[in-house]
Amino acid sequence: MKKFLLFALIACASATVSAQVVTSTSFKREKTKTIWYVKAGANISTFSLSSGVDAENPSSIFGYNVGFAFDRPIGRSGAFWSAGLQLATKGTKFEYDEADYIVESKLNAHKIEIPITFGYKFKVNEDITIDGRAGGFANYDLFGKLSETNDDEDWSYDLGELSNYDRFSAGIQFGVGVWYQKLNLNITYQLGLVEQNLRVDRYVDVTGKERNFMISLGYAF
Repeated sequence: MKKFLLFALIACASATVSAQVVTSTSFKREKTKTIWYVKAGANISTFSLSSGVDAENPSSIFGYNVGFAFDRPIGRSGAFWSAGLQLATKGTKFEYDEADYIVESKLNAHKIEIPITFGYKFKVNEDITIDGRAGGFANYDLFGKLSETNDDEDWSYDLGELSNYDRFSAGIQFGVGVWYQKLNLNITYQLGLVEQNLRVDRYVDVTGKERNFMISLGYAF
């Protein structure tokens, strides 16, 4: 998975450099250009737990997202493709029974993430543009913790201590955005497709796929 992530990072970097080169050499001819922007916002994330696992009551946690991206026009029709690189906090909370106790668990993971999407922009007037986009994402957990507590004890595990936990995840995403001149408001929903095990080698098995609602503000430069 680490090799895949490295490949994905290189591919994203190559794509961004290529987009910049193509833009600089063809802007005068096609009158179109790549839009580069920085963005930051909030995440509301959780996990969709698999059937048959020994956990219940999954709930959301709040996190952050911050990064940069570009939108590259495809022809002159309003179609475009987009890629970027961002840092994001995702995770979930859930409960399970252990002996005579209810254990409350919280996963908080800080990820590096690459989204790649295709979309269409509709120009309302000279200042306002609306876009819709869909595509996929891949991410890798840089660091984080699984914290647990019951009536008597507290535990905390680094992600490296979760022997069955896969730090790599990927999935699909779709969203809508509104541009006002150089300002952008974007709302995105991400649906993870990689099943991840959230437990240490103890008594129960908890697996699930990430779900994330993301809102961000961006500024083009």
